[in-house]
This record gives sequence, structure tokens and C-alpha cells, in this order.
Amino acid sequence: MLNLNIAGSQGAQGAAGSQGAAGAQGAQGAAGSIGSDGPQGAQGAQGTQGSQGPQGVQGSQGLAGTANVDYTYAATVGDSSVSLLLHMEGANNSTTFTDKSYSPKTATVTGDAKISTAASKFGSSSAYFDGNGDFISFAYSSDFDFSGGTYTIEGWINFSSMPAAGVCPIAKHTYAVGMDWAFYVANSTTISFYSAGVNTQRTISAISFGTWYHFAVVRSGGNVSIYWNGVRQGAAFSISTANTGAGIIIGADRINSVLYPFHGYLDEIRLTKGVAKYASDFTPSTSAFNNADGSAELVATNVGDTLYSSDGIYVCSSTSPLTWKKYASTPTTIVF
Repeated sequence: MLNLNIAGSQGAQGAAGSQGAAGAQGAQGAAGSIGSDGPQGAQGAQGTQGSQGPQGVQGSQGLAGTANVDYTYAATVGDSSVSLLLHMEGANNSTTFTDKSYSPKTATVTGDAKISTAASKFGSSSAYFDGNGDFISFAYSSDFDFSGGTYTIEGWINFSSMPAAGVCPIAKHTYAVGMDWAFYVANSTTISFYSAGVNTQRTISAISFGTWYHFAVVRSGGNVSIYWNGVRQGAAFSISTANTGAGIIIGADRINSVLYPFHGYLDEIRLTKGVAKYASDFTPSTSAFNNADGSAELVATNVGDTLYSSDGIYVCSSTSPLTWKKYASTPTTIVF
């Protein structure tokens, strides 16, 4: 017999069972990586201002300044060719004789030579010599070396008397040292110049006592000219000039053993080396010579006024009388 098992249709799904209990918690995972920086926070508000510190100690007082001091500049001041310049200015009976040459020199006074206000060609005084052997002298200086050729010897002279032997207003002559040159007035109508052993005379109009006369001896190109009141006396003559260690004597001849002392007044004595001041007849100056150190050319209104030049620095030390002090300086050339 044949058994046929025929399956029945599938039954409907049963209802879902209830949820089981929660399982145990799993292990903690690894830490994550660090996150990037966040943006900068906003600036905080400004703090309050601190309290003011104590006042500092007062500084010391500065030096008092000179009011209205002027500073000026000049390319050059003075004349380096001037070896000796005597204005013979000063108080009556003073024995101070100030040299205003480019390189001032110190005078030695012998006897009664002095400043006198009784007579003057310029300014208020002159040098007075009583004719009894008094004189002014200056020690030898290379500035007085006239052997190189060209020079000028000049000054103003006023006679009080005329000794029979004549007078010597100025010379370069020291006893037992040497005689280089001398200017003589032999008598009231004769003047002369001595150099290299030769005394050359010239005739002039008669001298009057109490009258000022200008004299000058000029050597140029080997020839010497003698001038009296600006007029050349006779022809120029050829003569040399020696240079020994003799000093300059004014008011007589021969330092240490006086000859031919002068009696009268002298003013504006100037010696110039290397320059012939006059080449022909001339009109003598109507004013005092400019100071060779330049101070006569300077004007100041206040003490402390300063002038700078290639010759030095000039500072006004007094305005009454006007006085300048000269200080050496080294010139500096600025190239632009």
C-alpha cells in the first residue's frame, strides 16, 4: 500500500518573545587625539595710570654768559712783514713801551726814556729822550735780519736840541757784538745812513725844534734811498747790510756804550722786513700805522667779542681802552 505523506500548510509565525536582559558593558575605547588650539581671546581692558613720581633734584646754575657777544671771521689779520712797531702810547711818564708788530717783542728801558704827553704826532703821547744817554732797546731777533735785501726803517722825529756831535735816533748796534746799520742826524741840515762801513750823507732843509718830521730809509734791489718828509734826498745808492747779533737801539747809538744820544720826541717807529714801503716820493701817513697784529683793524662793542682768522684767534678783553688778546691757532683748510 502506498503511503503518501502530504505536508500541511505552514502555520502562522508565533508571537515575538520578550526582550532578554541587557548584556554586560564593553571595555573603554582608546583616547582620541588632541584637538587644535582655539582662537585668541579678546584683549583685556587697559589698567589704571600709576601715581606720579617725586620731582628730581634741581641742577646747578650755569656760568653767566656775556651779553651780545659777536663772533666774526677774517681771512687774515695783521702784517707779518712788520718786525717792530712802536706807537709810543701810554700814561705820562710811563716806562712801558708796547710793540705792536706781528711778533711783539719786549723793550728794555735804560735811563730816563719814558712816555710823554707833552708832544705827539698821533694819539696822545710819544717817547721822550732827555739826551743824557737814555734809550730803548730790543734784543736780537731774526726779524731784524735785513741782510736778505729789502727793508724799510721809518718813524717820526721832533727835536728839542741839536748837540754839536749830532744824534742817532735808531740803529742796530751793540758794543762788542756788531754794527749793522744806523740812521744819523749829523746837524740841523744833514742826515745820513750807515751800513757796511759806509756813512752816506744827504742835505736837508734846516730843522726847526718842536716840529715833527718823517724819516724813512728804504732798501730795494740792492739800492738804498733816504727820505725826509716823503721826499727822496739825493739819488739812491748801492750798499749791502750785515746781520750780526746786535740788537735795536732807539734814542741813541750803540747798546752798552752809548754814543750820539738824541734829545727830543719819537713817535710811530716801524721796521719792515722784506717790503719796500716807498718806491718814490710820497705823502707821509696822516694817521698812526695799523697794528701789525691786526688789532687796530678790529672793532668790538662787548668784552668777549671774538674774531677767527688764519693768523690766530682774537678775543676782546676790554672795551675801554679797546684791548684784544691774540691766541695762536692752527689754520685748517676745508675742501668742498
